[in-house]
Amino acid sequence: MEKPTREEVLKKSVKIIHDFVPELQDAELTEESTINTDAAMDSMSLILVITKVESAFDVNIPSEDWGKINTLGELVDAVMERL
Repeated sequence: MEKPTREEVLKKSVKIIHDFVPELQDAELTEESTINTDAAMDSMSLILVITKVESAFDVNIPSEDWGKINTLGELVDAVMERL
């Protein structure tokens, strides 16, 4: 399988957030969007989103790195580093 582009990772990550975090369903999310607190995403929602993104791209982001993911762009960075 061909490595997805950054744009593809971003789009799929936004779709996952919209699908699994009802409070953010209509939110316009960019790479600068803070996802772990400001975006109405609690820690359980963040864990769910990270695990769904990991599954979607068949990557493993170590749990000790999860606390370093504050923005959508940082989540995309974490995925891109592991592809």
